[in-house]
Amino acid sequence: MIDRPRGGGVGDTMPLAPRTGAPPALRAAPDNLRLFEPIGRGGMGEVYRAEQVELARKVAFKQLLETSSEQQRERFAREARLTAQLDHPNIVPIHTLERTKDGSTTGYVMKLVEGKTLRALLNETADAYERGARIDVEHALTTRLEHFLKICDAVAFAHSKGVIHRDLKPANVMIGRFGEVYLMDWGVARQVDVPDDLAVDRRSRVVHDDPTITQAGEVVGSASYMSPEQAEGRNADVDTRSDQYALGLILFEIVTLRRALEAGTLDELFVAASRGEKAPFEHVSKRERVPADIRAIVEKATAYAPGDRYPSVAALAEDVRRFLTGDEISARPDGPLGRVLRWMGRHRKKTLVAVAAVVALSGLVVSWSLYQKTKGELAARERGERVNDVYVDAAAQAHRIDAQFQRMEAALEGLRTAAQWALEGPEPPPDLRVYYAADFTDPAKRPADFGAGTKYRWPVSLEHPVVGLAPGLDQAALHSKIRRLAPLRHHIRQMIAAAASDTREVPSPDEIGRILAERRSPIDYAYVDLAEGVHYVYPGIDALPPGYDVRTSSFYTMSANKRGRRWGRPYVDATTDEQGDDLVLPCTEGLWSSTGEFLGVVGVEITVTKLVETSLALPDRETIRVTLVDEQGRKVVDSGDAGRRFRANGKDEFIELAPFDIPEVVEAVKAGDEGVREVRRDGRREVVAFARLGVLGWTYVVEVDAASVDPR
Repeated sequence: MIDRPRGGGVGDTMPLAPRTGAPPALRAAPDNLRLFEPIGRGGMGEVYRAEQVELARKVAFKQLLETSSEQQRERFAREARLTAQLDHPNIVPIHTLERTKDGSTTGYVMKLVEGKTLRALLNETADAYERGARIDVEHALTTRLEHFLKICDAVAFAHSKGVIHRDLKPANVMIGRFGEVYLMDWGVARQVDVPDDLAVDRRSRVVHDDPTITQAGEVVGSASYMSPEQAEGRNADVDTRSDQYALGLILFEIVTLRRALEAGTLDELFVAASRGEKAPFEHVSKRERVPADIRAIVEKATAYAPGDRYPSVAALAEDVRRFLTGDEISARPDGPLGRVLRWMGRHRKKTLVAVAAVVALSGLVVSWSLYQKTKGELAARERGERVNDVYVDAAAQAHRIDAQFQRMEAALEGLRTAAQWALEGPEPPPDLRVYYAADFTDPAKRPADFGAGTKYRWPVSLEHPVVGLAPGLDQAALHSKIRRLAPLRHHIRQMIAAAASDTREVPSPDEIGRILAERRSPIDYAYVDLAEGVHYVYPGIDALPPGYDVRTSSFYTMSANKRGRRWGRPYVDATTDEQGDDLVLPCTEGLWSSTGEFLGVVGVEITVTKLVETSLALPDRETIRVTLVDEQGRKVVDSGDAGRRFRANGKDEFIELAPFDIPEVVEAVKAGDEGVREVRRDGRREVVAFARLGVLGWTYVVEVDAASVDPR
């Protein structure tokens, strides 16, 4: 029987119910938050389901306990600052730091993840095995390993920033409703080049009686998931390889559904952890065998000596990925026989031919009819695997598309914050130049870098945005306010370039220039539109039509006087010539002052052609069509629209969405399902795979010719 620890998580699903009163040990809630029921509690803070009143947005609020010590208060503030700096799709984002009326820090607001902890998922899976129940896709080993890879991605990103978590465990991992994974609770994390303020004398260590609770003192971490160097209190030796050790213990549990450390008392647990001891690597169900490759991966990740572990968490993740794809892993290289068996597993058809040849020559082992039957069964199994491979490929690509949209959203949030600061902050230097649309039309006044040497369809300036004014505006009267936006050009350039990479690191100035010129970022355009009718758009273009008023555009009106982020339908850009241009997919957000005044709208965009060619296209597989379908079963983006020219009407209007034309898929999408279907469309057999995008709620649909999965 696997040990199932108690405790909830930020995303445990509960019905909303207003709080009837705060516990005496808690500080008062900030005015702009409405708190509901608690959903998690630690040694120095409690997490509540909450609502940001002004935004009408459900969030999680981690509130500092009134009884917290000075050191705990410092740790709490540091956790908020550090987590906010780790901008990664698998690390829960921090929205705001909240303070009480007296100015003291009370807590921080973060994304509310509706779902369950990895701890809960593993408990459910173990229960299913013990009951003899069928293991569904949500609890399957492949799904659990995919979650593990996302955890590794988050940890590897933190390590690239010089941050170690030091408290990795299943209870600190949240799994959302659509498979999104978030690594939580960075309360004992630290930067490797910063002295450890949690390292105190052994005699002062505070020890909890629950091995899953984070220990603070000379020993930092949770006893059940500690590396030997952590358990021994050798804090100077605790580095990224210690996090890797904890990941190895988590992988042990993901695969076997039992804890790697199963000692009795807490002291015995510390002794076992300090010695690098682990339980037998056996599945909780006697009917299940643990793959030898996974065993080798865990053994390498949890080697006693840090130098014997993987060189990085990324290398650990790579071995797990290779296991999932059936490739040889570095922790257990194949011998001659192993290479033969692995080759046979990959080349079933050639193996079948070889077996058939032996059968034909001997004529004594099996009859021809038995061979035909075996051949048919193998062919059917192979085809089933090929069909499933289409879905696996589609799901993997959907994850990459999701990450791209998340990078766009993160960039938009940064632009909104920067724009608010620019409009409310100090006056910019007087020498900052602003270029209006009229300047761009005049060769003598336009920016010096304006030209055609980029991947944009028309000449642009990659150094300066352009400012367009609605008809009737007094440029002189607004010039002072518009000048406040001038410093944003540096932020926008860096923001667009940084979005080209999952690491979010700001590239060098030369690399920024190359990324922008080659349009390697998912963001093609970014803009700040003021409520007065000012359109501040990057890159700078000479394509704003006469009489253009951004306030009438669909991307502006969808966020005008509204809170929160919104993705619009594709629209035909009004700033085009008579030949028309590509469709554009916008993401916008209302811009508000600190006093609640609506200031305008900020937005980022990607063209549909680029989205299709760089993200929707399925690598290494010939497709008939790829599509993004919304929750109502309508086509939002169709690969057939890539490269087409749409006639602009000068109004930036969203296009009307047509229903997706495969009823079986529409029915599944509306039900929130993912999977694969075999259909007949236009007289042709197709395999259609579809996977949901967590960020937008849309579904990525891939169609391939059914003949491509038939055994050859």
